[in-house]
Amino acid sequence: MVEMGKYRLAVHADAAEAVFREIQRFGFCEWILPEEEGSTPGFDSRELREIEDGLGDAKFVLRFMDPLATQKPGGLDKALGRSPELSLELLEREAESRNFPKTAETIRGLERRLAEIRVEESRLKGILSQLLPLEGLDMPLSMFNQGTSMIEGHLGTIGEEAFFAFSEALQNRMGGSHEVFRLGSSGDGQVVCAVIVLRSQLQEFKAVAEDFGFSKMEIPKDLAATPSQEVAKIRARLHQLEAEASSLVDEARKISDKAFADALVVSDHLSIVRSRKEVILRCSSTDSTKIGEFWMPVEKEDALRKVLAPFESLVDLSRVPMEEDDVPPTLLSNPGWAASCEPLTLMYGVPTYGGVDPTAMMAPFFFLFFGMCFGDAGYGLILTGLFSYMLVKHRLSSNLRKFFQVLAIGNGATILVGAITGSWFGNMVDAFPFLSAAKPMKDALQFLDPMKDPITFLGISLGIGFLQLIFGLFISMMDSLRKGDYFGALADKASWIVLLVGLVSWAFGGALSGAVATVGKVMSAVGALVLVTTQGRDRKNIISRAVIGLLSLYNVTAYLGDTLSYSRLLALGLSSAAIGMIVNLLCTLVVGVPYVGWLLALLIFVGGHLFSVAANILGAFIHSLRLQYVEFFSKFYEANGRAFSPFSCSTGYVRLSDTNEPA
Repeated sequence: MVEMGKYRLAVHADAAEAVFREIQRFGFCEWILPEEEGSTPGFDSRELREIEDGLGDAKFVLRFMDPLATQKPGGLDKALGRSPELSLELLEREAESRNFPKTAETIRGLERRLAEIRVEESRLKGILSQLLPLEGLDMPLSMFNQGTSMIEGHLGTIGEEAFFAFSEALQNRMGGSHEVFRLGSSGDGQVVCAVIVLRSQLQEFKAVAEDFGFSKMEIPKDLAATPSQEVAKIRARLHQLEAEASSLVDEARKISDKAFADALVVSDHLSIVRSRKEVILRCSSTDSTKIGEFWMPVEKEDALRKVLAPFESLVDLSRVPMEEDDVPPTLLSNPGWAASCEPLTLMYGVPTYGGVDPTAMMAPFFFLFFGMCFGDAGYGLILTGLFSYMLVKHRLSSNLRKFFQVLAIGNGATILVGAITGSWFGNMVDAFPFLSAAKPMKDALQFLDPMKDPITFLGISLGIGFLQLIFGLFISMMDSLRKGDYFGALADKASWIVLLVGLVSWAFGGALSGAVATVGKVMSAVGALVLVTTQGRDRKNIISRAVIGLLSLYNVTAYLGDTLSYSRLLALGLSSAAIGMIVNLLCTLVVGVPYVGWLLALLIFVGGHLFSVAANILGAFIHSLRLQYVEFFSKFYEANGRAFSPFSCSTGYVRLSDTNEPA
């Protein structure tokens, strides 16, 4: 784990932008910032809002052009190192030279017009659905939305069963001074009808309409021709709008690739500038200086001073003592072979600063367990080659590189375990006679066959698991000693190690010699005695102490359960071998089919083993990791830390060639 130091930097306001730009490029400083923004002569938060507006434009263009652009980076392009590589200065020049505000405004204009077209189309389609049932009406719609000085028309719907009664009621109430037209059905048990009445009898009509539930249709006042004429106009307008929308989309498609690429570059540039402005704004200010504190790896102090050397007369960097309530961030540092497992540790939780980093202690067990679970040398050879090729061929992102390293090393362990257990694509060497020449070599490497002797493999699995549990207790004991808790280390940790090792020696040592069993019996007694006399030490009553001490011995069953969890190494190893054997058996059964036997066998072999690889590598990874998290980490690991989050030039598309990014 990297030692962190707390530093204070004072910068002349005139040089703040340039200094913070270099610190951001340096990439190893995590600023301790207040929630509220400060103020600095020369610019204020309005400048930050302008940057946010520019970022908003870039995100809008990316969202709008995403379905149209054909030359855009895929999700793995940056991860696989295919994204363009630029220096920070070149990125800034590229972003500023592309006249992106004009591009964004052009695209916003296209988007606005397309939105207007969609709104108008929606409105016209609503009117069209209203007019279609009225096409049989040979009257101008102005009669129904305006009327004349003498008469007024009403369009609406009424229940099918009530229509005739409604017509009779109008006749009885209004005499012959009205007209009722049945225009058709609306399809939901309603009749569409038109009623023409004298304005002088409007109240009588409304009374009858209310009694029979006549639902009036509101006709827009700009519709004056007959329904059939208006329908024709609307359809023509919809066709016109569709053509205009298609033309706008074509126009957008022509500029989509360039606009998309410009937006990516501008987005990365403005994201870097925004994070820099936010830090500057939130640092403490005087009339002429900016003052801020930050966490940084102590080993990077000399490198930072070199970065700041051109501004020597304008900056003051000093290391300050930590305060009692300070919580330094955690940055892991492990040897290359173990560093690949750091993401696995961080998935569980960030180690407490100053505590134990379990990565290097977990890595050998994880790789071994992965190999035992996957357990096929043929699969291991292919996957080790595949992941090694990816590591050599591509400039992978940090996390993806570590993940591929984990899989490459894990499959290397798979080759060893598979060779020892004689598993090469299942029992391929034994199943196919044409491979008989390879059998002597396979047999020479094989020391154990889990399919014929599963008990031995189970014993190895449980033995390794027990050793890991004891190792976890030993780590916890050493951590307690490091913290000065000597009594706790001996009473709570060492006593369990002595008891558990003693019980195992007592139970199984007789197979070696009687002396081992005797030593185990003595160790068990000593460990149990220490636990009984110390586990209740926080109680004042001597009887309570004794009872709690005796009850603590029950935790032996918990350690037994933890040890039995490692039996999954046998189960997964057997499943991998069994699936491979079944695939090979199916191949031998179909190979004799006339004409197509070899083809069927080849398809089954390739497809079956691909399925076996996919299923078993997933199980090997998950269960090997589960043993670390649940059985091993629970013995000593405290994941209460906070990950180091440095002020750096973070990008989503462009790979920067001249900046640092902590792994």
